[in-house]
Amino acid sequence: MPRIRRALSAAAIALAMTAGLVSCGHGHDSPAARRSPRSPAVPALQAWVHPGSAGDPVCSAPAEYRDGRLRKGTLKAEYWEVDLHGELALQSAGELPCNGFSEANAAEVKRNSAYQYTTVSAMDHGAVAALVNDPARRTRAAGRLTDLAKRIGFTGVDIDFEDFWSWSARDERGFEAFLAELARGLHSAGLRLQVDAPAQLHDGDSPFSFKGALGAGADQLVVMAYGRVFASSGDERCLAIAPDDWVRDAVRYARSQVPDPERLVIGLPSYGVSAPDPCDPKRVQDSQPLTVTRRRPGYSEDPEVIRRRRDPGSGEVRWVDQGTLYDYADQTTMDARLALLTRLGVRHVSVWVLGGGNPWFSAKALSGG
Repeated sequence: MPRIRRALSAAAIALAMTAGLVSCGHGHDSPAARRSPRSPAVPALQAWVHPGSAGDPVCSAPAEYRDGRLRKGTLKAEYWEVDLHGELALQSAGELPCNGFSEANAAEVKRNSAYQYTTVSAMDHGAVAALVNDPARRTRAAGRLTDLAKRIGFTGVDIDFEDFWSWSARDERGFEAFLAELARGLHSAGLRLQVDAPAQLHDGDSPFSFKGALGAGADQLVVMAYGRVFASSGDERCLAIAPDDWVRDAVRYARSQVPDPERLVIGLPSYGVSAPDPCDPKRVQDSQPLTVTRRRPGYSEDPEVIRRRRDPGSGEVRWVDQGTLYDYADQTTMDARLALLTRLGVRHVSVWVLGGGNPWFSAKALSGG
């Protein structure tokens, strides 16, 4: 089955990655430590890769990162997932030949990036709770994650546990306990910990605590500033994937919680969605690669058509055909988002996701032009 992100509930919005490492005295020098006093205008980049079956759009991800786009950045390979019993499952290349784990695939990731993380994914509350609320499972998972990252020479581990709005206070406490145990093992081995976080606008927006994750030992938080479409009501057109005003508010709140800009990463989307019009958030088809969007009814590459369809509030290209809304990011969208985050003082940007021809940034945007 293709490893495409499932549509989350209106509450469980978000997802992402980073290209810089903070220096906390645990080994690897950070890009921040290596930079001259004057930081570059354009944020450091990172991207996420997930596994799939032969023929899936994600199979093109290696061809994309081999072009050198992340030679000085970070790649995060999703080699782990948490099953419903709260146990880690290694997503091997034997089962998922596109981007699944193997020594050869890990070596390829290392050849094409400066920093690498193994991502562990848990999309359902049940899986998250089963792991974080069981001390034995926490210890077992922390050990396995640390051992693999150390063995293959990766920079660290990225924790992508979601369905945040379904968490209880107990889940959050267990999550922080798990992070603390994992951080101790990673840091003692000179490795790093990244933690993916929801895009929140105020205290108590979800049970997830930015300060709790940092206090537990996370070296960086990756705020997944996308998925706003799932907050749409059922009697209007779906919201954009990442409206500019919402992203701006999410960044401002994140910076209030993470004052050190080297510890904050903002995720931005490079994909499309489709949904009924008027919107039904439960029927949104999420994380559709550009190769799929190009086959949608009414798709056009005519510049004038794209100009008319471009949403002024998000930069996304949107149109309706026979009762279905189509919405996607193109390179113009990506460049505008990078410029917005740069203006907001963001130093690290994560892109969801490589594979399927999803757009990247233009050379002009990457040069700060």
